[in-house]
Amino acid sequence: MQRIGMGLLLAMVAGTASSEPEWPELLDVDLSYRYSSPLQEASPWGVRLGLGVESEPTYQGSDRTDTEIDPFLVVSYRFDWGNVFLAGDGLGYSRMLTDNFGILLQLEDEDAREDGDDDRLIGLAQEEELELEITGRYFLGPWSFGASLAPATGDKGVVWFLGAGRTWQQDRLLVTVNADLSGSDKDNQRTDFGITPELSTVSGFPVYEPDGGLKSFGLRLNAEYKLSPNWFFYGQVDYEKLLGDVADSPLVFDDHQIEAGFGFYYRF
Repeated sequence: MQRIGMGLLLAMVAGTASSEPEWPELLDVDLSYRYSSPLQEASPWGVRLGLGVESEPTYQGSDRTDTEIDPFLVVSYRFDWGNVFLAGDGLGYSRMLTDNFGILLQLEDEDAREDGDDDRLIGLAQEEELELEITGRYFLGPWSFGASLAPATGDKGVVWFLGAGRTWQQDRLLVTVNADLSGSDKDNQRTDFGITPELSTVSGFPVYEPDGGLKSFGLRLNAEYKLSPNWFFYGQVDYEKLLGDVADSPLVFDDHQIEAGFGFYYRF
Protein backbone atom coordinates (compact mmCIF):
# COMPACT_ATOMS: atom_id res chain seq x y z
CA MET A 1 0.00 0.00 0.00
CA GLN A 2 1.34 3.43 -0.87
CA ARG A 3 1.31 5.13 2.45
CA ILE A 4 3.04 8.11 3.96
CA GLY A 5 6.13 7.09 5.80
CA MET A 6 8.29 4.03 5.10
CA GLY A 7 6.48 0.96 4.13
CA LEU A 8 4.56 0.72 7.23
CA LEU A 9 5.88 3.95 7.67
CA LEU A 10 3.34 4.56 6.10
CA ALA A 11 -0.35 5.44 7.54
CA MET A 12 -0.14 9.01 8.16
CA VAL A 13 -0.61 9.95 11.75
CA ALA A 14 0.49 7.97 14.75
CA GLY A 15 0.55 9.64 18.14
CA THR A 16 2.54 9.38 21.33
CA ALA A 17 1.11 9.43 24.85
CA SER A 18 2.32 13.03 25.22
CA SER A 19 4.99 15.32 23.81
CA GLU A 20 7.38 13.80 26.36
CA PRO A 21 6.13 10.26 27.05
CA GLU A 22 7.73 8.17 29.78
CA TRP A 23 7.62 5.00 27.65
CA PRO A 24 8.79 4.47 25.05
CA GLU A 25 11.49 7.13 25.02
CA LEU A 26 10.36 9.00 21.92
CA LEU A 27 12.15 12.24 21.27
CA ASP A 28 10.84 12.87 17.77
CA VAL A 29 7.60 12.94 15.81
CA ASP A 30 8.00 9.85 13.69
CA LEU A 31 5.04 7.73 12.60
CA SER A 32 5.73 4.49 14.43
CA TYR A 33 7.61 3.55 17.58
CA ARG A 34 9.81 0.97 15.90
CA TYR A 35 10.85 3.52 13.28
CA SER A 36 11.41 6.39 15.68
CA SER A 37 14.67 8.25 15.96
CA PRO A 38 16.89 8.37 19.09
CA LEU A 39 15.70 6.23 21.90
CA GLN A 40 17.81 6.51 25.01
CA GLU A 41 18.78 9.63 26.92
CA ALA A 42 22.28 8.26 27.66
CA SER A 43 23.34 8.07 24.01
CA PRO A 44 22.58 10.14 20.91
CA TRP A 45 22.64 6.93 18.84
CA GLY A 46 19.62 4.75 18.22
CA VAL A 47 19.65 1.39 16.45
CA ARG A 48 16.80 -1.07 15.90
CA LEU A 49 17.06 -4.41 14.14
CA GLY A 50 13.90 -6.40 13.49
CA LEU A 51 12.31 -9.24 11.60
CA GLY A 52 8.64 -9.89 10.91
CA VAL A 53 6.03 -11.20 8.51
CA GLU A 54 3.93 -8.87 6.39
CA SER A 55 0.89 -9.49 4.17
CA GLU A 56 -0.28 -6.79 1.75
CA PRO A 57 -1.96 -6.33 -1.63
CA THR A 58 0.41 -7.00 -4.53
CA TYR A 59 -0.16 -3.38 -5.61
CA GLN A 60 -2.51 -0.59 -4.55
CA GLY A 61 -5.93 -1.63 -5.83
CA SER A 62 -5.19 -5.32 -6.20
CA ASP A 63 -7.53 -8.09 -5.04
CA ARG A 64 -4.54 -10.39 -4.50
CA THR A 65 -2.14 -10.43 -1.56
CA ASP A 66 1.51 -11.27 -1.06
CA THR A 67 3.01 -12.49 2.22
CA GLU A 68 6.73 -12.15 2.82
CA ILE A 69 9.45 -11.82 5.44
CA ASP A 70 9.95 -8.20 6.49
CA PRO A 71 13.44 -7.44 7.90
CA PHE A 72 14.31 -3.88 8.87
CA LEU A 73 17.16 -1.82 10.27
CA VAL A 74 16.82 1.70 11.65
CA VAL A 75 19.85 3.84 12.54
CA SER A 76 19.44 7.30 14.01
CA TYR A 77 21.44 10.07 15.66
CA ARG A 78 20.24 12.94 17.85
CA PHE A 79 21.77 16.37 17.31
CA ASP A 80 20.98 19.54 19.23
CA TRP A 81 19.09 20.75 16.15
CA GLY A 82 17.04 17.59 15.58
CA ASN A 83 17.05 13.88 14.86
CA VAL A 84 18.40 12.27 11.69
CA PHE A 85 17.59 8.66 10.83
CA LEU A 86 18.07 6.12 8.07
CA ALA A 87 15.41 3.42 7.68
CA GLY A 88 14.71 1.15 4.73
CA ASP A 89 14.96 3.20 1.55
CA GLY A 90 14.45 6.51 3.35
CA LEU A 91 16.48 9.26 5.01
CA GLY A 92 14.62 11.35 7.56
CA TYR A 93 14.81 14.34 9.91
CA SER A 94 12.49 15.23 12.78
CA ARG A 95 12.32 17.80 15.52
CA MET A 96 9.92 19.07 18.17
CA LEU A 97 9.71 22.84 17.59
CA THR A 98 7.57 23.43 20.70
CA ASP A 99 6.34 21.24 23.54
CA ASN A 100 3.39 20.19 21.37
CA PHE A 101 4.33 20.71 17.71
CA GLY A 102 6.89 18.84 15.65
CA ILE A 103 7.96 18.36 12.04
CA LEU A 104 9.12 15.36 10.05
CA LEU A 105 10.95 15.41 6.71
CA GLN A 106 11.62 12.16 4.89
CA LEU A 107 13.10 11.39 1.48
CA GLU A 108 12.49 7.88 0.15
CA ASP A 109 11.85 5.75 -2.91
CA GLU A 110 8.18 5.75 -3.89
CA ASP A 111 6.63 2.33 -4.47
CA ALA A 112 6.32 1.39 -8.14
CA ARG A 113 4.03 -1.14 -9.77
CA GLU A 114 5.78 -4.02 -11.58
CA ASP A 115 4.57 -6.42 -14.27
CA GLY A 116 5.29 -9.28 -11.89
CA ASP A 117 2.88 -7.87 -9.30
CA ASP A 118 -0.09 -9.22 -11.28
CA ASP A 119 -0.32 -11.14 -14.56
CA ARG A 120 -3.16 -8.79 -15.56
CA LEU A 121 -0.80 -5.80 -15.58
CA ILE A 122 1.44 -6.70 -18.50
CA GLY A 123 2.77 -3.47 -19.99
CA LEU A 124 1.72 -1.34 -17.00
CA ALA A 125 4.95 -1.34 -14.97
CA GLN A 126 6.13 1.95 -13.45
CA GLU A 127 9.51 3.53 -12.79
CA GLU A 128 10.55 4.21 -9.20
CA GLU A 129 10.62 7.86 -8.18
CA LEU A 130 11.81 9.82 -5.16
CA GLU A 131 9.25 11.31 -2.77
CA LEU A 132 9.77 14.02 -0.14
CA GLU A 133 7.33 13.77 2.75
CA ILE A 134 6.80 16.99 4.74
CA THR A 135 4.74 16.45 7.90
CA GLY A 136 3.63 18.66 10.75
CA ARG A 137 2.07 17.14 13.86
CA TYR A 138 0.45 18.61 16.96
CA PHE A 139 0.24 16.58 20.19
CA LEU A 140 -2.50 17.14 22.77
CA GLY A 141 -2.21 14.63 25.61
CA PRO A 142 -2.82 11.16 24.13
CA TRP A 143 -4.08 12.71 20.87
CA SER A 144 -2.18 13.80 17.78
CA PHE A 145 -3.29 15.78 14.74
CA GLY A 146 -1.28 16.07 11.57
CA ALA A 147 -1.03 17.14 7.96
CA SER A 148 1.41 16.11 5.29
CA LEU A 149 2.40 17.05 1.75
CA ALA A 150 4.43 14.63 -0.37
CA PRO A 151 5.71 15.81 -3.77
CA ALA A 152 7.57 13.32 -5.94
CA THR A 153 9.92 13.38 -8.92
CA GLY A 154 8.95 12.35 -12.45
CA ASP A 155 5.21 12.23 -13.17
CA LYS A 156 4.17 11.16 -9.66
CA GLY A 157 2.73 14.55 -8.72
CA VAL A 158 1.72 15.42 -5.15
CA VAL A 159 -0.14 13.54 -2.41
CA TRP A 160 -1.55 15.14 0.74
CA PHE A 161 -2.82 13.68 4.03
CA LEU A 162 -4.90 14.92 6.98
CA GLY A 163 -5.16 12.69 10.03
CA ALA A 164 -5.56 12.17 13.75
CA GLY A 165 -4.62 9.46 16.22
CA ARG A 166 -4.87 8.39 19.83
CA THR A 167 -2.48 6.42 22.03
CA TRP A 168 -3.16 4.14 25.00
CA GLN A 169 -0.27 3.17 27.24
CA GLN A 170 -0.31 0.69 30.11
CA ASP A 171 2.80 -0.85 31.65
CA ARG A 172 4.53 -2.73 28.82
CA LEU A 173 1.82 -2.23 26.21
CA LEU A 174 1.49 0.69 23.80
CA VAL A 175 -1.46 0.88 21.36
CA THR A 176 -2.18 3.56 18.77
CA VAL A 177 -5.26 3.97 16.57
CA ASN A 178 -5.07 6.43 13.69
CA ALA A 179 -7.25 7.66 10.85
CA ASP A 180 -6.36 9.68 7.78
CA LEU A 181 -7.87 11.11 4.62
CA SER A 182 -5.66 11.47 1.55
CA GLY A 183 -5.89 13.14 -1.82
CA SER A 184 -3.65 13.74 -4.80
CA ASP A 185 -3.38 15.84 -7.92
CA LYS A 186 -4.16 14.84 -11.50
CA ASP A 187 -0.54 13.87 -12.28
CA ASN A 188 -0.35 11.47 -9.36
CA GLN A 189 -3.66 9.75 -10.07
CA ARG A 190 -3.02 9.44 -13.80
CA THR A 191 0.42 7.96 -13.17
CA ASP A 192 -0.77 5.42 -10.59
CA PHE A 193 -4.30 4.68 -11.78
CA GLY A 194 -4.67 6.13 -15.28
CA ILE A 195 -4.35 4.39 -18.65
CA THR A 196 -3.11 6.35 -21.65
CA PRO A 197 -4.10 5.40 -25.19
CA GLU A 198 -0.64 3.88 -25.68
CA LEU A 199 -0.91 1.78 -22.50
CA SER A 200 -4.44 0.78 -23.46
CA THR A 201 -3.16 -0.65 -26.73
CA VAL A 202 -0.44 -2.62 -24.92
CA SER A 203 -2.46 -3.81 -21.93
CA GLY A 204 -5.98 -4.17 -23.29
CA PHE A 205 -7.44 -1.94 -20.52
CA PRO A 206 -9.69 0.94 -21.58
CA VAL A 207 -8.33 4.48 -21.63
CA TYR A 208 -8.83 6.14 -18.24
CA GLU A 209 -7.81 9.68 -17.21
CA PRO A 210 -8.65 10.59 -13.59
CA ASP A 211 -8.75 14.28 -12.67
CA GLY A 212 -7.35 14.22 -9.14
CA GLY A 213 -9.11 14.78 -5.82
CA LEU A 214 -9.72 12.46 -2.88
CA LYS A 215 -7.66 9.27 -2.94
CA SER A 216 -8.36 7.18 0.16
CA PHE A 217 -9.56 6.93 3.75
CA GLY A 218 -7.36 4.90 6.07
CA LEU A 219 -7.41 3.34 9.53
CA ARG A 220 -4.39 1.89 11.33
CA LEU A 221 -3.94 -0.09 14.52
CA ASN A 222 -0.42 -0.41 15.93
CA ALA A 223 0.54 -2.35 19.05
CA GLU A 224 3.92 -2.64 20.76
CA TYR A 225 4.72 -4.91 23.72
CA LYS A 226 7.92 -4.48 25.69
CA LEU A 227 9.26 -7.98 26.36
CA SER A 228 12.43 -6.71 28.04
CA PRO A 229 14.45 -3.48 28.13
CA ASN A 230 15.69 -4.28 24.62
CA TRP A 231 13.27 -6.78 23.02
CA PHE A 232 9.89 -5.74 21.61
CA PHE A 233 6.98 -7.44 19.87
CA TYR A 234 4.95 -5.42 17.37
CA GLY A 235 1.79 -5.95 15.37
CA GLN A 236 -0.21 -3.79 13.01
CA VAL A 237 -3.30 -3.82 10.82
CA ASP A 238 -3.96 -1.20 8.13
CA TYR A 239 -7.25 -0.68 6.31
CA GLU A 240 -7.60 1.61 3.30
CA LYS A 241 -10.74 2.48 1.33
CA LEU A 242 -9.94 3.90 -2.11
CA LEU A 243 -12.13 6.84 -3.09
CA GLY A 244 -13.21 8.96 -6.04
CA ASP A 245 -11.59 8.57 -9.44
CA VAL A 246 -9.01 6.21 -7.91
CA ALA A 247 -11.67 3.69 -6.89
CA ASP A 248 -13.22 3.86 -10.40
CA SER A 249 -9.96 3.00 -12.18
CA PRO A 250 -9.97 -0.22 -14.29
CA LEU A 251 -6.73 -1.11 -12.48
CA VAL A 252 -8.55 -1.27 -9.12
CA PHE A 253 -9.99 -4.75 -8.59
CA ASP A 254 -10.73 -4.17 -4.90
CA ASP A 255 -11.19 -0.73 -3.35
CA HIS A 256 -10.88 -2.20 0.17
CA GLN A 257 -7.20 -2.73 0.95
CA ILE A 258 -5.88 -4.53 4.05
CA GLU A 259 -2.28 -4.87 5.18
CA ALA A 260 -1.15 -6.71 8.33
CA GLY A 261 2.16 -7.63 9.92
CA PHE A 262 3.84 -8.69 13.13
CA GLY A 263 7.32 -9.48 14.37
CA PHE A 264 10.07 -8.72 16.85
CA TYR A 265 12.85 -6.17 17.04
CA TYR A 266 15.87 -5.52 19.23
CA ARG A 267 16.75 -2.03 20.43
CA PHE A 268 20.48 -1.48 20.88
